Amino acid sequence: MPRALVIGGSVGGLFAACLLREIGWDVAVFEKSAGDLSGRGAGLGLSSELFAVMRRAGAEMNPAIGVPCTWLLQLDRSGAVLSRIERRWTAGIWSRVYQPLRAAVPDAIIFPGRAIERVTQDGARIVAHFAGGGTEAGDLLVACDGALSTVRRQFLSEVEPRYAGYVAWRCLVAEQLLSADAHALLSDALAYSFPPGEMSLSMPIPGRGDDVRPGHRSYYVIWYRPAAPDQLRDLMTDQSGRDHGLAIPPPLIRADVIAAMRRDAVALLPPMIADVMARAEQPLLQAITDLEAPRLAFGRVALLGDAAFVARPHVAAGITKAALDAAALAEELGASPGDVSSALACYEANRLSFGRALVDYSRKLGAAALAPDGIRDPERVMREYGAPHLVHDVERTARG
Repeated sequence: MPRALVIGGSVGGLFAACLLREIGWDVAVFEKSAGDLSGRGAGLGLSSELFAVMRRAGAEMNPAIGVPCTWLLQLDRSGAVLSRIERRWTAGIWSRVYQPLRAAVPDAIIFPGRAIERVTQDGARIVAHFAGGGTEAGDLLVACDGALSTVRRQFLSEVEPRYAGYVAWRCLVAEQLLSADAHALLSDALAYSFPPGEMSLSMPIPGRGDDVRPGHRSYYVIWYRPAAPDQLRDLMTDQSGRDHGLAIPPPLIRADVIAAMRRDAVALLPPMIADVMARAEQPLLQAITDLEAPRLAFGRVALLGDAAFVARPHVAAGITKAALDAAALAEELGASPGDVSSALACYEANRLSFGRALVDYSRKLGAAALAPDGIRDPERVMREYGAPHLVHDVERTARG
């Protein structure tokens, strides 16, 4: 039985593990974190493509665990509705994808606290070398270790996440903290606002304990704001003077930075959205980046998920892309049993086209939504932002 070493125990690695086991591979998953990952992540869109791959992986997820929304709203600075578009959307949370996937993978094949340092290959044998001196050998290594992938850096040292020129503030509050008027307007909608050069998007998502009952859910806001490199350094510098680069741990965001964000929210955003920014106990701040790997296969190494491509959040397809990558890898390996090199060549050709198209689409959406001189076609952006058909359309285009 061929053996696959999967590097990374988040959703991409779990999808790969489930689907490779399905086609008869022996799999071992190595995750550098020692603790449980289920508390990570925030809101996300749930697509039919994601549900389909989860079913194939044996990790069925109940669609009812998401919060259904019916409307897209564009709000002006006063909170008045400028446009209302009917479009069905299901808002979920990352943990509800991770948990059933994790339950589908036997504990015996997951090894936490194992950080990879390098990979060596000798013909059909591949060896992963871990921090502390341990090694593991196999017939295939699947790198699912994220945007800062150690494996990718070994083979493509020049490829790193590229800053897009803007940041995202993410805030979350209990839905019951919304005013009655705000709840009536926002409880069944994705709400957008477009200050010049900026954009906010907000939605109801499952609350504590994955509760989806009205009044027991959470309300989530993401606010995109431009930040020049010197401004980014200031935002990402903690009280001790340490610059955290593209991502700062939330507790280390300086109080003056959060206070300035909240003042700007009052000045620029609809009042009900600014109120969420004010009430959130711990805002999150991230630099928006994207990444494109020019190759995905290196001998018996394959890049998957964010290790290969990172699209900006505007396509709401990060987890779906990881699922489709894993499905494509399993399909190619299943179609070419005993010929890993041929399977990886086909996988690379397929997913390179898809990844490039998705990243390009996310850049165009970002440019349209955050145009410095103001958005020109807000309804188009609202319709295309994270649209359920997007992944299907991009994949069809990529395949010609």
